[in-house]
Amino acid sequence: MNSTDQIKMLLSSFAMQIPILLVCLVAGVIILVRWKQTARGAVWALLGFGLAFILCILIPIVQTSVQSWVMQSGDIDFAHRASVLSGLSILWSVLRAISYALLLVAVIAGRSAPQLGPPPPLSQSEKAHVA
Repeated sequence: MNSTDQIKMLLSSFAMQIPILLVCLVAGVIILVRWKQTARGAVWALLGFGLAFILCILIPIVQTSVQSWVMQSGDIDFAHRASVLSGLSILWSVLRAISYALLLVAVIAGRSAPQLGPPPPLSQSEKAHVA
């Protein structure tokens, strides 16, 4: 595989990550702008979107490098190549799952506990029914 093919593969892999990359950038800006309003869940959300952002850059670079290395190594058999690429796929899936778990924690941590206050006043029909 020559360097032109590697660059094409890297660019096409990166192009597939652009929608996620854009969402992560916008989410990061919104989280930072509204930091004081959502302080409890903001850290977790920033970690989740930050990990997703890093993966958008890291996955194409590592995948392209590993695929190039595997294809250029003539002494590696097909089973070993497949196991390396499968291992990477599992790693990416686990890291994506962690980013979603961090976002879930952000949602849960960002919720406020229900305020217990005096009950709402009874309506006329409820007063008549109670009496």
